[in-house]
Amino acid sequence: MSAARFRETWRDAARAIDRRPGEGWRDQLFHHGFRVFVVVAIAIVVPLLFRSHTLPETVDVQEGAVATEDVIAAFEFTVPKRPDQLAREREDAERVVLQVYILDAAAADTALANVGRFFEQADSVFGSNPDRADLAAANAFLGSNGLTLTDAQLAYLADPVRRAALRSSIETAFRTLLPAGVAALLDSGGQSSSYVSVRGETDRLVRRDSITTLNRFHEDALVYAPQDASVDGFQIYGSLLIRFRKPTLLPDDLATRTAREQARAAVDTVSDVILEGERIVTAHERVGSRDLHRLRAYNTELVRRGLAGSAGRRLATAGSILYTGILISLLAVVILMFRPSIYRDVRAYLIVMGLVAVVMVSASLIQQAGYPSELIPVALLALLVGALYDGLIGFVAVAVVAGVVGGQIVLLGEAVFALAAVSVPFKMIAAGGAGALGIRRVRRRSHSWVLIALIGGAYFLAGVAIVLLRSLPVREILQALFWGGVSATLCTVLAVAAFIPALEKLTGVSTDQTLLELSDLNAPLLRELSREAPGTYAHSINVANLAEAACLGIGGNPLLVRAGVYYHDIGKMANPQFFVENQPRGRNPHDRLPPRRSAAIIRDHVKEGLRLASEHRLPRVIHDFIREHHGTTMISFFLDKAREAEPDLDLDPSDFAYPGPKPQSRETAVVMLADAIESATRVLQDPTPDLIRTTIDQLVNARITENQLDQCPLTLRDLEIAKAEFARVLIGMYHRRIEYPSGIQAVVKPPVAEGDGSGAGATPS
Repeated sequence: MSAARFRETWRDAARAIDRRPGEGWRDQLFHHGFRVFVVVAIAIVVPLLFRSHTLPETVDVQEGAVATEDVIAAFEFTVPKRPDQLAREREDAERVVLQVYILDAAAADTALANVGRFFEQADSVFGSNPDRADLAAANAFLGSNGLTLTDAQLAYLADPVRRAALRSSIETAFRTLLPAGVAALLDSGGQSSSYVSVRGETDRLVRRDSITTLNRFHEDALVYAPQDASVDGFQIYGSLLIRFRKPTLLPDDLATRTAREQARAAVDTVSDVILEGERIVTAHERVGSRDLHRLRAYNTELVRRGLAGSAGRRLATAGSILYTGILISLLAVVILMFRPSIYRDVRAYLIVMGLVAVVMVSASLIQQAGYPSELIPVALLALLVGALYDGLIGFVAVAVVAGVVGGQIVLLGEAVFALAAVSVPFKMIAAGGAGALGIRRVRRRSHSWVLIALIGGAYFLAGVAIVLLRSLPVREILQALFWGGVSATLCTVLAVAAFIPALEKLTGVSTDQTLLELSDLNAPLLRELSREAPGTYAHSINVANLAEAACLGIGGNPLLVRAGVYYHDIGKMANPQFFVENQPRGRNPHDRLPPRRSAAIIRDHVKEGLRLASEHRLPRVIHDFIREHHGTTMISFFLDKAREAEPDLDLDPSDFAYPGPKPQSRETAVVMLADAIESATRVLQDPTPDLIRTTIDQLVNARITENQLDQCPLTLRDLEIAKAEFARVLIGMYHRRIEYPSGIQAVVKPPVAEGDGSGAGATPS
């Protein structure tokens, strides 16, 4: 690409940045891309401003060493128990778990059935006569049941009476003792409890020492032995108890193991909870084992959260940039959607974003210095944006700055600012909102104390709310009142006395205070107008009254209209005698001039007005009233006169038309209508209410027919309201005179009509 082509491309880009973008993608890219670049630049720079409060880092110290600085927790975290401590506590939890046994009622029935079957078989083997018993078969039978008896014991068992007594005694012992619960062996399993849990038809706790074991069962069952039994009989009775007994209280290993696992899991693994802002290690003190364990837990949590090391810090920085960028982007989108004129004007856009950036820079410096948050100049941002552009945009800008500042405090994890993360944004929004929405209600710089009271009061009420919510000391309210008052005073004085006038010069925007100063009838240019062109001066006053009433009705800016009307005809001072309102009776200099020259003089009062406005450095908005109050209407009187004088000459209509442009705003359109209506109604011979209304309708319809209102946002409803207001004011101005008594009429002379023969006169009321 050649150097000339490169320069041309950059010139096109610069033009696209500061104008409404065209349909081409290149213009769209340059126009919106520049504004996106501003957002990205602020989003990158702002997080770096808060980097003085560094992110937490891992700390490595040895037990017994002296800590060089305090280690403060940047967030809440838990400290786990040491492994040996956790193991001991879990073992203790296992030991207190009750061992579970199941009461098996069917086992007693089985034992009884086995006993009954044994004795039935014995009856068949031994028969009813012991002398005829087959000893070989008897020994085989006993061997099959695991019994070995001596000859004396065998003879005892062969006796049917004794055998029946043995059976009865054993069955009685089984029925009595087994259903109550007999355990094969009581194993504590390492548990320390003196109770066990027995599950049967109903679960119950049983003392361990009250449970019957098999050994104890044998002893208890001897009570039920036959009373007349011999030694051999007791031995057979004992052998049969041991052979056919069954434990009915069985350990439930699965249930016991499950209960122990639940007990182990129920042991809390956390030994301590460190709150945000709590001191972990104290400077200039030895680090004990407990401190070291807490510090290691903190380091582990830092690593887990990704805050330790360069990678974690990069992620935290990226998150901070993204957070800030989202909020700044919201402000840009709000401006684009609701105030597109600010978005398109690159100077206005840069001023809003620049003020936002300046306040955030100030917030970071104030935070680093440890000054009260009330000194963050958020009210200055609100006052400047609200005065120059719009209170709504000012409030949104304040909310975005508050969100960014509060968010940066939270993202940094500074415990000392934990409360500030909530209170600072709240105070900023309260004070900034009061300034942004209150600046439009203050019309004079001398009333700055009202703004100071509003902003200071907002700080005070926000402080009261924070104190009540957080149960803070009452002195916090006094601090909020004092520092809020200081901030409100500084911001208001700087805004009203220094920054607003300077930004007005830079942007060309006129605030209400400037418009009030321009509306002062003692202003040099207006005093000169009253001397050089008194008729024009009086005409401007009357038009201002009409236009102001109409603007109030349609919701326009009446202060802007009044200021604009006062200066809309200042160009007539160049040749005041050529305008009918300044001409004495019977003297009209246009009678000696050709129509084309007369039209040029009339038309040039717009150009002369713009020249005077530039010389006296009037705001740009006043220039709009001067150039637009006639639009592109024709000077029809002199056009018709020229056609009559030179019917054969081909006239150029543009020589008899005002240069324009047509009215671009509601205010300049209202002035166009008010200017024509005031001039027309002033020459009415009998200005009755009906005639005034008819005249107003005709003139408004004429301007609509001439397409003079095509480029302004006036609606038909606005026009109806404006016509009603015009009529109301004019009817009040031209009300019927009262009839004076004859004595007074003799003293007061009747008024003399003023005019130049063309109807341009007025009759005083």
